[in-house]
Amino acid sequence: MKWINPFKRKLPEKQLGAPTQIEPSGDASTNPGEISQKAEIEMRLSTAKQQHREGRIADADAVYRDILKSQPDHADARHMVAIVCLERGELIEAENHFRRAIALDANQARYYSNLGNALGEQNRTEEALACFREALELDPEHLGALRNSATALLSLGRGDEAKDLCLKILGMEPHDIGARLNLAAAHIDAHDMHEAIAVLREGLSIHPNNVDLLFQLASALELANQIDEASEVIELAENIQPGIARTALVSGLIARRQQKFDVAEQRLRLAIKLGLPEPEMTEAFNQLGLALDAMGKSEDAFNAFEQSNLTMRRLVGKQNSDGSAYLHGIDLLKRYFTKDRIAELCDASLPTHESQPVFFVGFPRSGTTLMEQVLKAHPMLITTEERSPLSAVIREIQRLPGGYPQALDNLTDSDLNMLRQHFHDFCRETLGEHGNKQVVDKLPLNIVHLGLAKRLFPQAKIVVALRDPRDVCLSCFMQKFKINDAMANFLDLQSTGLTYQAVMGLWLHYRSEMNGSWLEYRYEDLVNNFDDCVSQVLEFIGVGWHEDIGGYRQAAKKRIISTPSYRDVTGPINNRALARWRRYETQLAPILPVLEPFVEAFGYKDP
Repeated sequence: MKWINPFKRKLPEKQLGAPTQIEPSGDASTNPGEISQKAEIEMRLSTAKQQHREGRIADADAVYRDILKSQPDHADARHMVAIVCLERGELIEAENHFRRAIALDANQARYYSNLGNALGEQNRTEEALACFREALELDPEHLGALRNSATALLSLGRGDEAKDLCLKILGMEPHDIGARLNLAAAHIDAHDMHEAIAVLREGLSIHPNNVDLLFQLASALELANQIDEASEVIELAENIQPGIARTALVSGLIARRQQKFDVAEQRLRLAIKLGLPEPEMTEAFNQLGLALDAMGKSEDAFNAFEQSNLTMRRLVGKQNSDGSAYLHGIDLLKRYFTKDRIAELCDASLPTHESQPVFFVGFPRSGTTLMEQVLKAHPMLITTEERSPLSAVIREIQRLPGGYPQALDNLTDSDLNMLRQHFHDFCRETLGEHGNKQVVDKLPLNIVHLGLAKRLFPQAKIVVALRDPRDVCLSCFMQKFKINDAMANFLDLQSTGLTYQAVMGLWLHYRSEMNGSWLEYRYEDLVNNFDDCVSQVLEFIGVGWHEDIGGYRQAAKKRIISTPSYRDVTGPINNRALARWRRYETQLAPILPVLEPFVEAFGYKDP
């Protein structure tokens, strides 16, 4: 999140969401009569604030600090020194000055709001949000605190709360561009691209040449697969304000999707040269790598992916994502779900009327999103789109004494029935009433939780997507994921290989005792022999082929797909990504020995 300096005439660039604001103190009025010492200080302070707004920060700062020499308890001067420190990036000193100003005068909403900005710059977002709420307690209509609260909530993934604040701001200030940008960003986070587009179009009816609104509209249109209009909108933004890095970034992304790879390379290199904040820089290098890969420039492409991941690793350090914690969790599951315990789970039974879901899993980038869109086209199936009810059950178990998976030891039959009910309730809440449709719980990395799946639903069927381990690891390294503990491992090639070893090694451990309840299919077969591969999966699930399967791509174009593959699954099936690893064999050399046992186990060994 970027916390914006209010004294700059030109706001820094952002890809999504509105700029936040730091509130300057109000000017003090002067007395034309005899000037007391106090009135003289207030006059000097007012003059300094005007210098500050004009960009003469050093002059203003000298006055603020001189006032504090004679009046160390002057809260407003202390507050202005804090703002100067914040502008200079001296975050700890800024925080200290803001806290001292609040100690001197705890009734100023702007002091709390600006302390929140200093904390936000340090990625202490929860603390920042608490400060904004303090400001709103003092002044419920404090626009700066409302705007910053919305931005903080978006950063924390609490888009619904952010929407409410944005709507409140727009009720107070209908022309507020920042609130409209944040509202659109909240809709985008909720994968409601159509609503986001409507919000942005309404904003452009008020501010037709606003580059921020045009930029965000182009981004939303691209996410909604409305590529031609996205191209027109971003071109308009570039014409209004040329030489902007983020518009060059989106222009390059759109050109890549239009397969204008030379144009994409040019635009993306320009965006990188102009300079972007770190989150957008990861996207620029990633998109550049994809364009270069499509042109067959493998070495340059790999270097671009490395730069993207290097930048993301710096962000991950700030976000406290821990890839090693994910690997440790896999080790715990393997030790808990022994082969004897798995065999016992698979022998268990439930009443015949009990609904048994299908668990659709695999290593990331194994083509699961493509198969999910195919399955979704079948009228007797409903898929979860990675809103996994099994994950919701895991969150419930994690709250129990001992945590997951150890708490499973103490579950009674009644407890298990409650967890099954929670699974079904989650399905209804997220999918709606689905009648007789078979639920397909699709989340690739739930492959590590199949022991729990069998504990809950012993007769559940498991569909496992496979892909050549070398291609899948390369694709994970190339992909820009939303980072969590698991995905953090894909920012480094070595840890990507080790994660594959841990995840798919656990699957081999599971499958040895799950006879008859699982089916593996290969992505390569799906691409090269679509009908036969899909028929095999449908027959295993128990629904058979349906004529609607052929229209899956047209249906997918109308949906907002939340996975990183959304740009791929709406196009015709192609085999461009098959055996891609051979072009990167030199770069993959460090992890090939780790992957070799899986290449053999899953049938990818060269004849």
